[in-house]
Amino acid sequence: MFNPDTSPVTPLARVRAFFRIGIGLKRWLSILIISVFILVSEIGLMIIAFLQPDLTMGGSGIAISTISIIISFSLIFISTYRLYIWIVNGVRHKQIGLDILTSLSIKIDKDKAVKVVAIGGGTGQSTLLRGIKHWTNNITAVVTITDDGGSSGNLRDDLDMPPPGDARSCLIALSELDPIMEEMFLHRFTAKSSLNSHNMGNLFLAALYQKVGGFKQVLEAAGDILSITGKVVPVSDMTNLKLMAETESGQIIDGESSIGLVSQPLSRVWIEPASAIAEQSVLEAISNAGVIVIGPGSLYTSIIPNFLVGGISDAVNSSFALKVFVCNVATQPHETESYDVEKHLTVFQEHTGVDIDHVVVNCNIKDNPEDWHQPAVLPIWHMDGFRGSFLVDDVLDESMPTRHDPRKLARAIMQIPSLSVYTSRK
Repeated sequence: MFNPDTSPVTPLARVRAFFRIGIGLKRWLSILIISVFILVSEIGLMIIAFLQPDLTMGGSGIAISTISIIISFSLIFISTYRLYIWIVNGVRHKQIGLDILTSLSIKIDKDKAVKVVAIGGGTGQSTLLRGIKHWTNNITAVVTITDDGGSSGNLRDDLDMPPPGDARSCLIALSELDPIMEEMFLHRFTAKSSLNSHNMGNLFLAALYQKVGGFKQVLEAAGDILSITGKVVPVSDMTNLKLMAETESGQIIDGESSIGLVSQPLSRVWIEPASAIAEQSVLEAISNAGVIVIGPGSLYTSIIPNFLVGGISDAVNSSFALKVFVCNVATQPHETESYDVEKHLTVFQEHTGVDIDHVVVNCNIKDNPEDWHQPAVLPIWHMDGFRGSFLVDDVLDESMPTRHDPRKLARAIMQIPSLSVYTSRK
């Protein structure tokens, strides 16, 4: 399996990259060299024949030389054009600090790497994607569409479109935008105007929605424009999905934005209309996946809602892919207050019925300030009745200890031993 932590950068590795099958350079370079040699040889023979009249080539010799020159010119033109395309393609995929050959060699490895389906939403999912994209190009990010607050909620109401916020975050995470362009897409208007609180990236997707129509098509077009690694797909193309919840005291909460603020413990969540069905492309991606990563993110409002859409849970359970649940590194105010690893996993499985193979748990515990109201989730190595395994590792973002580190998290997932076995069999 491709490992970005051991990317080849030595001179010997560059030589190996040149000679590896599929790099797309050797054949056209060889054809160019051979064609030039033949062309020069044939022209040389004709010049010699012209300068020495007593040395005749004969009619058939001249014809053969002429045909050889024409074929050589044609092959020189074709190979030169293909080498130009190779250079353009190489520049497009060139990674910072690496030469074109090494970059293309890495791309070939990533094109052959395991197919990953990431199911979730919010900051947690975009964090995962920022790390996973360095391991594989075969990524499908499945995003929830129940957000009804802020800019996403306003656009949803005004334009009758699915909320674009989570999809926007995933698109940016999978792109290689310049820092200034990324800041622009993340810019939120604050002036007292009709644009107040709107996010620039959300407005970009809203404009595409009016132009293209169909949220799946919007995300495909946006992915092409931003040259993302993989693709971002909405769990459903419905525009009116609503997340509902009930607290342990029996209070009904209407809407995702309200659920995240409720002070009472939640007992269950569901979506309306209950007849909502999943996008066919999502089901196909799940069926063909090598690993399905669930989370991290807000348990009740970002992760579980995806599995409440008809067909998702059944597709995940039917898939031969490894199912990996990423437990949050810290609790979330109101929503998962005082939850431990076991509670996170139990609530997820009670709502979805999905069988999990591996649970990623953070072991780098930090004492978060009390005013954050987000204590760290302590690691466990065993849970009664759970048949999967716990992968306990340092996946913490040291600069923001309530979140995962993209690189650490991706490494922990992509180096699961059973995943390496699966990939070699594929």
